[in-house]
Amino acid sequence: MGAAGTKDMKNRLNNAVTTLVGTDATVTGNLIFDRGCHVAGTVKGDVSAPGNKKSELAVAQTGRIEGNARAARMLIQGTIVGDLRCSGTVTLKSTARIEGSIAYGQIEIEKGAVVKGQLLIGSAGPTSEATAVGTGSESTPARHMQPNLS
Repeated sequence: MGAAGTKDMKNRLNNAVTTLVGTDATVTGNLIFDRGCHVAGTVKGDVSAPGNKKSELAVAQTGRIEGNARAARMLIQGTIVGDLRCSGTVTLKSTARIEGSIAYGQIEIEKGAVVKGQLLIGSAGPTSEATAVGTGSESTPARHMQPNLS
């Protein structure tokens, strides 16, 4: 997913956002959404769309999640301190900062993005087996991975 793919995702998110956390808002507690969620403020708790195969989560550059995140697709520009589980594509823009593991179906990481944790390739479904990718001696051998470093 290059620049055109990111633009398409932004357009889809603009059309599908049903939950919005604005830049001046702080949510304390878990946030559960159904279709699309845009976080430009702070969420101190988990953010998830359980069971929705079309859910989309976007975290703006000003956004921060202090908890785990789960959605079918993710576009991250801000900070997440917690684990990500994404059955589809995770896109980490250059300003993204992740402190936790990422379980994903596909991943796109722009130059400048920071991940302090494991990358777990494979489906992020509840019964899936993911494979750790290059995070230290405890990692298991990785499946073939081709991240897009734009």
